[in-house]
Amino acid sequence: MNYAIQVLQEKQVELVAQLREGNANKAAILKQKKEIDTALNWLETIDKQNLGQVSDYEWVELPFMNNGYSSYRIMDDGETDNREHWIEFKAPIEVTATDFLVLKKPK
Repeated sequence: MNYAIQVLQEKQVELVAQLREGNANKAAILKQKKEIDTALNWLETIDKQNLGQVSDYEWVELPFMNNGYSSYRIMDDGETDNREHWIEFKAPIEVTATDFLVLKKPK
């Protein structure tokens, strides 16, 4: 991933230099820079999280259930169907409809 990040960072430096020179095509350069910034943010996050190939993961969008505003809860079911034994994951996050789960596929 380092090579891809390095190439994009170099292009980013070129675009900033063009903007400083007062290039007449400022709107197009800003658009390219914004796209590179977004790509770099994603690639750096992927690198930081040590994620593998895209094919190793499945993206699941949580559906809107048409039951008013509600949120999803993440539970550890303790390998039982008895809900009294379930433990809720209580991190400071709220998971709602249209959020995504990124699931690592089993090998």
